[in-house]
Amino acid sequence: MADLVDCTVHGPQEETFVCQHLAQSLKTMKPVGFFYSSEPRGDAWCSQCEEVRIREGGPTGDWNERSEAFAQIKILCGACYDKVRAINKL
Repeated sequence: MADLVDCTVHGPQEETFVCQHLAQSLKTMKPVGFFYSSEPRGDAWCSQCEEVRIREGGPTGDWNERSEAFAQIKILCGACYDKVRAINKL
């Protein structure tokens, strides 16, 4: 079972992880790209973070200290994650 987070908007929800840019898109409502690790609510990151991940991660594109620092991962509730996904047309 997934860990829960108590969202001020949605109450207790599944804990999810997204980059700072996706979290910010909840406020701006502007799409920033959406990459994710798995379904249904895998860790997610934006187009800018994807570019940095590939550039910094070498041939395998692995996450490392520099790409993780750029992403500045944030916790969102499952409902907020779904909204971010919809903003980015997924």
